[in-house]
Amino acid sequence: MGFYFSKKNLSIYLSSLLLASTSLFADTKKEEIKKLDTVTVVGSEASNYVSFDKPSINRTNIDLEDSAKSIQVFNEDFLEDYQPQSLEDIIKMSSNTTYEGNSHGRSIQIGMRGFSNVPILIDSMKITNSTINQEIYNLQSLEVLKGPSSLQYGQSSPGGIVNLVKKKPQKQDHAEVQFKVDEHTAYTTNADFGGGINSDASLRYRVVTSIKHGEDYTNSNTDINRFFIAPTLAYDLNDNHTFSIMAEYLREKTPSSFGTFINSKGDLIAPVENLSSHPDEEFKKTQKIVGFDLNSNFDTWNSNFKYRYIDYVGTNGDVHMPQSYDETTNRVKRVYAYQKQEFSEHALQYTLNKELNIFNVKNNISLGADYNKAYSQTFMHYDPANPYFIDLSHPDYEDLTSLSDHPGARDMTGDKTYTKSWGIFLQDSIHLTENLIFNAGLRYSESKPKDGQKSDATTPSLGLVYKLTDNTSIYTNYSESFTPSTNMDEKDNILDPEEGKGYELGIKQKFLDDKLNLTAAIFKIEKENVPLVQGLAPNTYYKASGKQQSQGIEFDLAGQITPNLAIVASYGYTKTKDLDNDNNRLKNIPTHTANIFTTYHLSSFNLPNTYIGGGARFLGSRYTTNSNDLKLDSEIIYNATVGYKKGNWKASLTAQNLTDEEYVEGAISSPRVYAGTPRTIMATISYKF
Repeated sequence: MGFYFSKKNLSIYLSSLLLASTSLFADTKKEEIKKLDTVTVVGSEASNYVSFDKPSINRTNIDLEDSAKSIQVFNEDFLEDYQPQSLEDIIKMSSNTTYEGNSHGRSIQIGMRGFSNVPILIDSMKITNSTINQEIYNLQSLEVLKGPSSLQYGQSSPGGIVNLVKKKPQKQDHAEVQFKVDEHTAYTTNADFGGGINSDASLRYRVVTSIKHGEDYTNSNTDINRFFIAPTLAYDLNDNHTFSIMAEYLREKTPSSFGTFINSKGDLIAPVENLSSHPDEEFKKTQKIVGFDLNSNFDTWNSNFKYRYIDYVGTNGDVHMPQSYDETTNRVKRVYAYQKQEFSEHALQYTLNKELNIFNVKNNISLGADYNKAYSQTFMHYDPANPYFIDLSHPDYEDLTSLSDHPGARDMTGDKTYTKSWGIFLQDSIHLTENLIFNAGLRYSESKPKDGQKSDATTPSLGLVYKLTDNTSIYTNYSESFTPSTNMDEKDNILDPEEGKGYELGIKQKFLDDKLNLTAAIFKIEKENVPLVQGLAPNTYYKASGKQQSQGIEFDLAGQITPNLAIVASYGYTKTKDLDNDNNRLKNIPTHTANIFTTYHLSSFNLPNTYIGGGARFLGSRYTTNSNDLKLDSEIIYNATVGYKKGNWKASLTAQNLTDEEYVEGAISSPRVYAGTPRTIMATISYKF
C-alpha cells in the first residue's frame, strides 16, 4: 500500500474521511431512533467509552474539540470492561501504537507513529526515569497524544506521549472491593474507598490498594508477590483553592524478564513458558512516591502547582542472563550477572491558564514551567568468561550461582549521577472567529547531566481548528520535539539533540448526540540529528546527520453506537524510512495495526443485567532489525468477555489471547525478542458499597 503526502491527496483523503464517516452513521442513527420508539430498555445502561472531561495531557484549559491535536482518552468505563492485564494492553488500543518490550522488566517501551521511546507521564508530569510499576487499578483514565509534543513537557519522542491519570478523592462516599483469579493461579484483591471526612466534605480522602499473589505463565520457581497502596487527602482551603497530598508505595517480587529468541525464519525457538535465564531468579522492586498539588480556580483563570518525589530500587540479584543464540547448535548462551538499579527524582511543575479578551478576541493563554532533578546509579557484576548453555526448547537448568562463585566477575558499577532539566512554555488559543481557532506555542528547554555538557532546544507548535458544524471539526498542526543526545563527536562534544518535526491534518467528528467520537488524521514526521557511527573501532565517534521519516493515516473511534452497544476501535497505517540506511523500515514498527473492543448489553433479550463483549488486535508484519534482514509475520489476537451487573454487584469472565497464539511483540536486539502473553482466562467479581 503506497501513501503519498501531497496537497492533492490530502484533500482527497480528507473529503473521503468526512463523507464516509457521515454516511456510515447516518443510517445507523435513523435505525437507532426507530428502535428506541418501540423498545423499552430495562436495567442499567451500557458503558460509554466517550470521555466528557477536558484532557489534562495538554496542560491547557481547552476542550478536546478545540485542540489541534489527535488525543485519545480511555476512560474508567473502558478500563473496567476491558480488564487489561498490563498498562501496555491499554496503550496498544490507540492507532499506530505498538508495545516493544519492557527493558528486562524495568520500563515499558512504546512505539507510536513509527518512533520508539514514547514517554509516559504520571498525572501530566514528566518523569525522567520511567518505571514499569504503575498500578492499573489506580487509574482514572489513560490519555494518548499523537505527534511531536515537546511544547508542554520538553524531551519527547516524535511519535507522541502517554499520560496516566490517577484516581483522586471525591466528595461522595464510596467503596469497592474486587477479587480476581486467573488460570495461572494468580489471585488479586483490590479495594478503593473514600469520601468526605467532615460535614461539607471540604476535607476528603481516597485509598486505593491492591494485593497480588500467585504464579505467572512461565516455568519460573518464583511466585508473584505484589503489594500496592495509594492514600490521597484533599482539602478545600476556600472556594478557590484546593490542596492535596498523595503517596504511593509498591513492593513487588516477580520472575526475571529477559525475553526469548527467534530463529532465522522469525519463529520462536521454544514455548513462551520456558525462561531464557533461570527459574530460581527473583526480581524485587520497591517504589515510593510522595507529592502534593495546589489547585486554584477562578472565573477566568486557574493554576496548578505540583511536586513529586520518586524513589525506586530494583534488584535482579543473581541472574544467568541470556546473551546469544546459536541456530546451528540450537543453544542459548548465558552468563552470570548481578544487577541493581536505584532511581530518585524531584519533579516540580507549574501551569497557569487564563481566559481574556484582546481587542474583542477570545484568548486562552497557558503559561507553564517545570523542573526535574533525577538521580540514578547502577550496580552490576558481570562474568562473560564462564558461560552456561541450554537448549531452550528442552531446558536443563544448572544450579543458580552467586557472586561468590565468580571471583573473576567484572565490577561494572557506575557512579551515582544526576540530570537536571527545566523548561518554560507559552501557548495561546486564539478564537479568530466563532468557528476558527488558532493555536500557537513556544517552549525553551534545557538539560544538563552531572559533569556533562548542557543541551537545550527551542520548540514551536502551531495549529488551526475550523468547526464546520457543532459536530465536525477540521484541524491541522505543525509541531516539534527533541531528545538530548549522550553521544560524542570527533572532538568529544555532545551532539545536538535529535529533533522531530511533524505535520498533521485531521477530522474530529461527533455522532449520535455526542455519544460516539471519531478522530481521523493524516500525518508526516521527520526526525533529524540521528547519531551515525563514524570511524573504525576502537576509534569510533558519532556524527549527528541521520534522518528518519514516517507518514501515515489513522482512525480512532470510541463511544456508544446504541444505548446497549459500546465500542473502542482503531486502525493505523504507517510507512517508515531510514533515509541513511537504504530507506529501510524502522524496526519493531508494523505498517498496519488495528484494534476493536465492544460490549453489548442483552436488554433486548430480557437479560438486562448481562453483557457480552469481545475484540481483536491485528499486529502487522515488521522487522526485528534496522537492516531489515529478519521479518516477523502478522498476527491477530482475540479477546472475549461475558459479564453480569446488578445493583452493586459486578462479575465477569474474560479470555485474552483466546486462541493462544504464540507471537512476538517486539525485538530487543535480534534474535532476542519479547513474546506475547499466552491465553489467560480471568474471573473478576466486585461489590460497590
